[in-house]
Amino acid sequence: MQTFLQVNDTQPVVMVESVEPPPPDKLRTWAHASMVGMFIILLIVCLYFASTVLIPLAAALLVGFALAPLQRSLVRKGVPAPLMAALALVALVSVAALAVVAFSTPALQWIDRAPSVSSQVRDKFRPVIDSFASLEKASNEVARIATIEKKPRTTFAPAATPVMGRLLTGIQHIGVSLFMMLVLLYFLLAAGDMFKEKTVRLMPTFRDKRAVVSIISTIEREVSSYLLTITAINVAMGAVVGAGLYLLGLENALFWAMVVAVLNFIPYIGAVVGIALTTAAALMQFPDAEQTLLVPLVYFVSHVLEGSFITPSLLGRRFTINPIIMFFSVVIWTWLWGIPGALMAVPMTVVMNVIFSHIPSLNPLHEYISGTPRRRAVIN
Repeated sequence: MQTFLQVNDTQPVVMVESVEPPPPDKLRTWAHASMVGMFIILLIVCLYFASTVLIPLAAALLVGFALAPLQRSLVRKGVPAPLMAALALVALVSVAALAVVAFSTPALQWIDRAPSVSSQVRDKFRPVIDSFASLEKASNEVARIATIEKKPRTTFAPAATPVMGRLLTGIQHIGVSLFMMLVLLYFLLAAGDMFKEKTVRLMPTFRDKRAVVSIISTIEREVSSYLLTITAINVAMGAVVGAGLYLLGLENALFWAMVVAVLNFIPYIGAVVGIALTTAAALMQFPDAEQTLLVPLVYFVSHVLEGSFITPSLLGRRFTINPIIMFFSVVIWTWLWGIPGALMAVPMTVVMNVIFSHIPSLNPLHEYISGTPRRRAVIN
C-alpha cells in the first residue's frame, strides 16, 4: 500500500510506504510456537514439583518395560501374571536387601572418615602447596588492602546439619520412593497387557492402533535390551575396577566395585564422581601421593576402554544416541529429579527416541536425538 505526498511545486513527490500487517500464516506460526514454548515450560514445572510422585512412576514403568518380554513369555506358558509379578518383586527386594546388608557397614565407615579428607590432602600434597606459598602470600596481601576501607561486618555461619541426620532423612525419602515404585511395578506386571489393550481400543483408526502396538512393542524391546546389556557392562566394569583397587591394596574393594557399577549407569558424570570418591578413599588410606594417584589412574583407564571399545561395540549398532543430547539429557534430568533422574536419563531418552521415530510430525526430534542417520520407523 502506497501514499503520495506533494510538499510544494519545487520539491519532488515524496513516496511513503505504509507497514502492512504480517500475513495470517506467519501469525499462526508464531502462535503455534508460543503455545509449544508455554507447554514445554509448564511441563518442566510439573516435572520438577511433582517429582515425589513421578519418580516412582517413571522407575516402575522402565522396570516394567524391561521385564515385559519375560513376563509375557511366562504368562504364555501358563504362569499367572500376579504370581509372576510377586516373584519379580521378591527377587528385586532380595537383591536390594543383600546389597544394603553387605555394603552398609563400609559405606558408614567411609562417611564417618569423610570430614578428615581435607586435612589429609593438605598433609600429603604439602610440597605442592608450599611451592605456591609466594602466590598465596601475594593474594592475601591484596585481599588485606582491599578490605582496609571496608567496615568489618559480623557474620553468623549457619549451624551445620549433622551428617547422620541428613543421611537418615535421605534414606527415609528413598525408602518411601522405593515402596511406591514396587507397589506400582507389581500392579503393572500383574495387569499384563491390559493397559496396552485398552489403549489400542481407544484409538479411532486402524492405523493409529497399529502405531500404538508398534510403539509399545518397540519400547519394551529397546528398553529391555538396553537395560540388560548396560547392566552386564556395568557389572563387568565394577568387577574390573574393583579387582584393580584390590590389587592396589584399597580397603573395601568390593564396596567400591558396587559403587563403580552403579555410577556407571550415569554417562559422563558418573565416572567423574566415581574417580573423585575413589581418590578421596585412597587419600585417607595410602601414606604417599604416588600410590594414591594409581587409584584414579586405574579407574580412568578402565573407563576409557569401556566407553571407547566395549560399550560402542555392544550398543552402538542399536542405540545410536547423539552424545551431546545424551549429556544434556543427563544434566536436565539430574537438575529435575536428582540422582534418580540421572540414573533414568538414558532409558527415558531411549523411550522418547522410539516415540519420536514412530510419529511423522516428531521425526525431526528423532533425527536430533539419533547419533547417526538411519531409516525412519514410520507407520503408514
